[in-house]
Amino acid sequence: MAIGKIHPACKQYLWGGEKLIREYGISSPKTPLAEAWVLSAHPDGDSRISFSDEARFSEGAESSEGESFAEYLKSHPEAAGSLGKAFPFFPTLIKLIDAKKALSIQVHPDDSFALSREGQYGKTEMWIVLEREEGAFLYFGFQKDYTEEEIRRAIEEENFPSLLCKVMVEPGDVFFIPAGTVHAIGAGILLAEVQQNSNLTYRVYDYGRKDARGNTRELHVEKALEVMDRKQLSAYRQEAFKKQGKKPVGEKAAGESATGEEMAGKNVYLERIGSCEYFTVDRLFLEENAFYSGKLTEESFLSLLVLEGEGVLTEETKRCEDMHQESSTECKQEKSSSTEKKDRRFVKKGESYFLPAEEGQWSLKGTGKFLLTFLSEKNCVRED
Repeated sequence: MAIGKIHPACKQYLWGGEKLIREYGISSPKTPLAEAWVLSAHPDGDSRISFSDEARFSEGAESSEGESFAEYLKSHPEAAGSLGKAFPFFPTLIKLIDAKKALSIQVHPDDSFALSREGQYGKTEMWIVLEREEGAFLYFGFQKDYTEEEIRRAIEEENFPSLLCKVMVEPGDVFFIPAGTVHAIGAGILLAEVQQNSNLTYRVYDYGRKDARGNTRELHVEKALEVMDRKQLSAYRQEAFKKQGKKPVGEKAAGESATGEEMAGKNVYLERIGSCEYFTVDRLFLEENAFYSGKLTEESFLSLLVLEGEGVLTEETKRCEDMHQESSTECKQEKSSSTEKKDRRFVKKGESYFLPAEEGQWSLKGTGKFLLTFLSEKNCVRED
């Protein structure tokens, strides 16, 4: 297979801004632009994937290049990897979110509640803060243990935010948000969100705002009270990455990186920032046109999101010829000869790429910050 470029599904909400278009190169006629779903096979916002280096779309319009990402995965289930096949759906969804205004205070149910009550899966997620305006903050969990009655009264008296942890943020901060955690992105924050493939949200509090038609937005208080964790929040975030005390990736270092074995030159920093059943996330820093290389396997796909800077992404695989055109994971006998294939893409800020699961090697040479998302075997044991 080859490197797939992801063309995002875009969402226009009343709290969105203009930065995704202006600073991250997202092409969309929708303003304000609140979210770009930069890796999604969800029916509410299906991304598109293209394997041509020349994506064609009019400036200011969403791309119609390539094919539906969901349809691509349906035709090529092996692309998600053996770990991905354990799920009844592609497990991961990634967004860029621009909150010019504050989002509603909300909570997501876990799988058990969501499947029994909604017929769909719940949502665990994590945030990586990319930009923030001065004084920007978010809400994350409760300041102390509260009873259901205390929470209900605070909602009715429009005093609910006073119960929550108000957290000032800095670029680089990471928040892992298990299902059941009450949370809200505050005004003036732009972040990347890696989440379970779900779009199920219970809105608890919305500041009395009205939508474009003048209607108060629906709240889901009763369901929210059933699923929220009412206990005091404990350790909740990983502070902004600082090179002090962090070890750079050594040459020919081996460890739990994005793809197993890795090779790196100088000025390369890699850190694991989050992991659960539905995703594992590494953050990669390259300085002064540095080089990093990792191994691809048949266990998991690899998603690369460019948070800052640019570089050259290369994939080298040794697979059967015309593999991408085959719908089966095995090539026909007449096409069984192995050949080395190399694909190379220039990548820049705001762009998202998908490397299908297969045996091979990938590398990145450049300067910037990059998000690597994949599935990890120790987190993907499923009982259903």
